[in-house]
Amino acid sequence: MDKSLKLSEKLFCLAVNPKNGGILLGASSALGMTLTGSVFVELLKKELISIEKGVVHLENSAIQNDEIHEFFLNRIRTRGKDRKLRNWISYFNIRGRKIQKLFIRSLMRKNVLRTEEKRILFIPYEKVYLMDRELVENIRKDMEITLLSLAGSSDESIILSVMVAKTNLLSRIFPDRARRKEAARNLKKLPETEVSKAIQEAILMMQASVYAAIS
Repeated sequence: MDKSLKLSEKLFCLAVNPKNGGILLGASSALGMTLTGSVFVELLKKELISIEKGVVHLENSAIQNDEIHEFFLNRIRTRGKDRKLRNWISYFNIRGRKIQKLFIRSLMRKNVLRTEEKRILFIPYEKVYLMDRELVENIRKDMEITLLSLAGSSDESIILSVMVAKTNLLSRIFPDRARRKEAARNLKKLPETEVSKAIQEAILMMQASVYAAIS
């Protein structure tokens, strides 16, 4: 069983409550945006898209075997013209429930997650739980090392660290408040890549628009 996880899948696993299952309450509002940002990083790395001055360009229209990547690329193909990254993040954020189901299905196939049917007022729903706790704990430890010791961190670790912070998951990585504060300070020192900078800016713009709409 191949349990190698993509950047976006690691982020999703960290957002699952390790004790009680379900998505951690603090992460739920931002997860759609940060998952989308993470997928766009993956599409960039596969050279399926490019981002120039905040605008997403389709570079390769080939059908993808990866169900999640194909879901995103299919929408970009169908659009037929270039669009700003912040608009795509808004578009996919609205479809957050559908995207979460794709992630759950992918991670269940890898035996990393499982689901149980629950009910609220006789309305059935599926609750997600961690199945491979050791794998997810190793991801958490990797984030802990990255945020406390910046030297030698990989580009993926840096980007995942940014996504973890944007998803309000620092308390998941650092239950201890003092270490969490140290990690927050270190986040300001993380080296920026062009990819992480573009994704961060788009997510910040989306967060601002969401907060403006509900305030």
